[in-house]
Amino acid sequence: MREHFTADWAFGIRGAIENIVRSNFPQDLRSWPLLQSFDFEAYALPENYVLLILKDKLSGVPAGPGVISAFPHAGLPELPPKASDIELWQFYLRSKFSLREEDAPFLVPIKDSGKNDASKDYELFSAEEQLFWNRQISYVVSRYKSHLQSMTKQSPVQPTNITYNVSGTSARVNINSTDSSVNVISTEVSRVFAQVREAVGLIPDPTARSEIGRAVDEMEQAHGSSNFLQKYQAFITSAANHMTILAPVIPVLTGLLI
Repeated sequence: MREHFTADWAFGIRGAIENIVRSNFPQDLRSWPLLQSFDFEAYALPENYVLLILKDKLSGVPAGPGVISAFPHAGLPELPPKASDIELWQFYLRSKFSLREEDAPFLVPIKDSGKNDASKDYELFSAEEQLFWNRQISYVVSRYKSHLQSMTKQSPVQPTNITYNVSGTSARVNINSTDSSVNVISTEVSRVFAQVREAVGLIPDPTARSEIGRAVDEMEQAHGSSNFLQKYQAFITSAANHMTILAPVIPVLTGLLI
């Protein structure tokens, strides 16, 4: 592997994010994290993969290690990664490294083109690796866009003077402007599943829509039990081919795992 492989990919990831945001959310370009500056970390994974973690910072020169570190945690999801496991990987990595919404982890197969250009390495990816990469970068962008929307959109004021602010993977309930540190209450759980069903209803394929709808029903029934994670993973697997539609509701759904 060439000397600057991790740096090439860190800047390649930044460029890919910028291209997606510029094309889809140009109004957010100046404030999008990782585009102004960032630091990065690199960890070796089995099956010839590297984990790159980009951490947003407001200014300064981007910095990162020249040597890949050993991965410091146990319990890795299955490798090589599959497109259907993107949400599982993101949840695992964000939890293990205590990442902020502004930060982002990426799995990269080590394919060295011999050039200081991540796009040339990408050309060496298999079809499955390219599929995973494309969905991974799309998911990361969609997740942060959903976070932005949740930060700027408040729920209607309730008669009990309770305001629900759902943000990313740690939904909080503020009562009279005081953080009660409650992740998800029953009213909010119902609201989350209503949002998920609304998104599922946008899937054009009726067979897929019905199958994913059943997975949502089973997941809601299992909420609060030891079977919830299994039902959640089954939902993510069944929804893998429709993440473009479902990505906006995935972060609040992930909050139910906390």
